[in-house]
Amino acid sequence: MEVSLYISLAVTRMTENNHSRVERRKKIQEEQRSSKNQKPKKRFWKKFLYFSLIVGIVLFLIGVGAIILIIKDAPKFDETLLKNPLSSSLFASDGKTVIAEVGAEKRDDIGIEQIPEVLKDAVLATEDARFYKHHGIDVKRTLVAIFKVITTRSLESGGGSTITQQLVKNSFLSIEQTPTRKIQEWYLAIQLERRFTKEQILEMYFNKNLYGGDVYGVAKASERFFGLNLDELDQLTLEQAALLAGIPQSPNRYMPTVEDNLERAETRRNMVLNYMNRHGYISKSEMTEAQSIPIEETLNIQKPKANKYEAFMNSVLKEVQEKTNANIFEDGLEIYTTIDPDIQQLTEDVLSTSDYVSFPDNEKLQTAVVITDTQTGEIKAIGGGRNFQINSYNYATMMKRQPGSTIKPILDYGPAIEKFKWSTGHMIKDEEYHYSDGTLIRNASRTYAGSKTIRDHLVWSRNIPALKTFQEVGVDAATEFARSLGFPISDEQKGNEANSIGGIDAASPLVMAGAYSAFGNGGYYREPHTVTKIVYSDGRVEKLTPAEKKVMADYTAFLVTDMLRSVVHSGTGAKANISSIDLAGKTGTTNFDEQTVTKYSLPKNAVRDAWFVGYTPQYTGAVWTGFDKTTSSSDYLNSTTDDLSLLVFKAIMSKAATSQDRFKQPDSVGKVGMEYYVKGGEKPQPPKPATPTDFGAIYDEEANQIQLSWNHSPFSGFETSFEVSYTVDGKTTNLTSTKDKSVVLPNPEKGKEYAFTVVAIVEGVKSDIASTSITVEEQAKAPNSPSNLQATYDQASNSILIHWQPSKEGENIQYIVSFTVNGIPQTLAPTSELQATLMGPQPGQTYIITVTATNEIGSSEAVSTSVTVNPTPNPGGWDGSGDDNGLGDIIHPDSNAVNGTTP
Repeated sequence: MEVSLYISLAVTRMTENNHSRVERRKKIQEEQRSSKNQKPKKRFWKKFLYFSLIVGIVLFLIGVGAIILIIKDAPKFDETLLKNPLSSSLFASDGKTVIAEVGAEKRDDIGIEQIPEVLKDAVLATEDARFYKHHGIDVKRTLVAIFKVITTRSLESGGGSTITQQLVKNSFLSIEQTPTRKIQEWYLAIQLERRFTKEQILEMYFNKNLYGGDVYGVAKASERFFGLNLDELDQLTLEQAALLAGIPQSPNRYMPTVEDNLERAETRRNMVLNYMNRHGYISKSEMTEAQSIPIEETLNIQKPKANKYEAFMNSVLKEVQEKTNANIFEDGLEIYTTIDPDIQQLTEDVLSTSDYVSFPDNEKLQTAVVITDTQTGEIKAIGGGRNFQINSYNYATMMKRQPGSTIKPILDYGPAIEKFKWSTGHMIKDEEYHYSDGTLIRNASRTYAGSKTIRDHLVWSRNIPALKTFQEVGVDAATEFARSLGFPISDEQKGNEANSIGGIDAASPLVMAGAYSAFGNGGYYREPHTVTKIVYSDGRVEKLTPAEKKVMADYTAFLVTDMLRSVVHSGTGAKANISSIDLAGKTGTTNFDEQTVTKYSLPKNAVRDAWFVGYTPQYTGAVWTGFDKTTSSSDYLNSTTDDLSLLVFKAIMSKAATSQDRFKQPDSVGKVGMEYYVKGGEKPQPPKPATPTDFGAIYDEEANQIQLSWNHSPFSGFETSFEVSYTVDGKTTNLTSTKDKSVVLPNPEKGKEYAFTVVAIVEGVKSDIASTSITVEEQAKAPNSPSNLQATYDQASNSILIHWQPSKEGENIQYIVSFTVNGIPQTLAPTSELQATLMGPQPGQTYIITVTATNEIGSSEAVSTSVTVNPTPNPGGWDGSGDDNGLGDIIHPDSNAVNGTTP
């Protein structure tokens, strides 16, 4: 029993031990497996951290090296660039002729002690509130700016530059927004802070700031904008100081000498006042009071001294300021411009004298011009206005007016050809029509032309076909096409269907010249520009020529160009035509709204704007004429002045455009008749021609021919011929086929009726028939001589019997019979009979008988014969003696006499 118990316990222990060993073995194996799994993970993270550390160190070293290289390439710290201005030279398009030296005059700097505290406060509150706390770089603002750059992915959204950085940028660096330039800016800002005190830096900042145009430095700005001299700066008001502090952010947008800038400038000024209140420089009541003062009440604009070619120089200055950070008045630049001095001078002479165009006697009438190189976009001349003066409003570049029908190639027909490949013979019906909102649209003529080609519609500037085209193209496609040509249409403006006929305030001669030049340049657009490059004082060259962009197919450019050729050859632009050059162009006019017409008692057809935009392969010109403001009943263009733009264009281009080059038909374009089409696109299909009118026939008796003539209104671009036929005695004959509008039928038969027909034929399509008829009447004639005249003596009746045959021609004939005996002539009574009797002739006498046929037209040649009366015995006792003269008795013609003739 004990043994059994022992064995049982032993077995139990062995079993438990076996279980324990098994469990321990499993546990060890699991731990080993776990250990094996954990070791690779730990090794991975160790390797990853090690690798990251190495990469970080390498990147850090690379970054440090790059920064060192960037700093090494930074411009040298030249103190003269901070203070002493260098003049700039402007060269003409030949690259040699100097047209101006700018900034050559010595200018007085202003000391920091002369700058009023209110101006300092305004600038610090707006530009650099911690100016006196940092050492050139505001770290907090810089980090915020970097965050904005990263989140927006745009360097333009950065900001964060301190006054010190702005001074460095304006003095040493370009305007480009790159990390390299920013690092150099930080480096130079630190250097500047080390070399100059805060007051010196602030002083240089005030003296070097750009305030728009040629206004550099706060002293000059105060003089130009407020009429305050150096010793009067302490008179600056709070609102004036706030305006000066706000302008440098975007001088060309806020410069108050430009009327269009005033609203933006006032908004910017009020924002500066808000900053001043936020930073504790002024109270809220002071801020509110200053913001309530209209900006116009704070200004006293002074006019500066004029430069030669002032309008062009204004554009050069603006372009340099917008495209670079260069100071044209201080940086010693060589500026290579696009001006042609001869064309510029001609343009100014045309606008400012009466030697070329007779302007009306109204000083408020303005005209503006831009002439560009069609191929390059280089501006050759700018006419900013009539008698343009310094600081004048530059109508050529700054205005935004309605372009009228000059928009139609840009917004209607150009996009349609590009999108649908229309031919110039594409047909559109001109008829009563409405905008999508139900408003009636009219043509200027207040008539409808019916189905015509787009060439014809463009030639005569019809509005309804233009709107239909715009609608078919679609707002988005039409707008994008126009924008690609540099014509600015905002999203808010593009939905207006009146845009299709020029009802959009967005045009200037600069904009229009740029857009039209793309048509003349085979579909390539290059932004009009006045500067090609700048050479800095350190020898660095910056090219400013805009890139060329393909904006339309070559076929679109050519088809539009050819239609615009027709405009100047035979349409509304004929007064601008110059026969010696290949010219295309378009007219455009706009009218006043009803409110203005009523207010100033203007005629209903008064014209507000008159345009002509034309181009050759060499030059493009855009001319606008109109009134800046309508303030009286005489401030409008009428039928004698609305063509001034065409006359100005012709006066300039007839002398400037010297090239004989012609627009070339590209391989993508075909031709049918007079119309062009896009290969693979729509071919022009001529419509049924109009019926000839005024068809008439006149008989020319002298030439013995029937003259036929008629009138006809052809379709523009199609060649028209005419087929003429006639019918006589039921037989129809084709007379001729001709391109003329007159023919002749020679030698018609007399007394016959001729019925004529004419039809017009265009590309095999015939018009309805026009008809006329004429009968050639036989005309009365002088009679021919009678024939077979005979005279015989009748012894029985003792008389001479005379008879003859009638004349072959002539009507209402009478015959004159005369005779001569013994030299004495005698005439019988006229007769319409063919016979006559001479009674009692004397024996032995010879009688010469003459007969002449006569009527109201004339007489024939006389015919004659003779007869001798033989003597016979006289039973009555007459012996032949006595006083008888031998005449015998004259007897009237006897109708009973026997007829007889003699040759």
